[in-house]
Amino acid sequence: MAATATTLTEKMRAALRISSTSEKITEEINDCIAACKMDLQDVGVKKLEETDALIIRAITLYCKAEFGYSDKSEQFWKSYECLKMHLSLSSEYTGGVTPDTADDEVGEQDIKDLFG
Repeated sequence: MAATATTLTEKMRAALRISSTSEKITEEINDCIAACKMDLQDVGVKKLEETDALIIRAITLYCKAEFGYSDKSEQFWKSYECLKMHLSLSSEYTGGVTPDTADDEVGEQDIKDLFG
């Protein structure tokens, strides 16, 4: 896992055009990666493989928006939000549970189970 995390950190460093290997900058990049993963988990994304192209792209967009890369933070943030929505609606990334497949209806058996 550590090797994968380092690889992802280095990918973000390259995407952000940061050549410094300062411990503080590396920590900030890693915090940004972790925050993105938590944000994706909050919308139901369970498949957070660091080798998955769409996950890498989402993390890249998130980091660029957070770091204010190239004065296009708002554009990167909107792109991230669109990709996040796509991932949250994809059963491949949510483990099969999406708003379309979730059973939100209360059935007769649900009422019997509730009131015994």
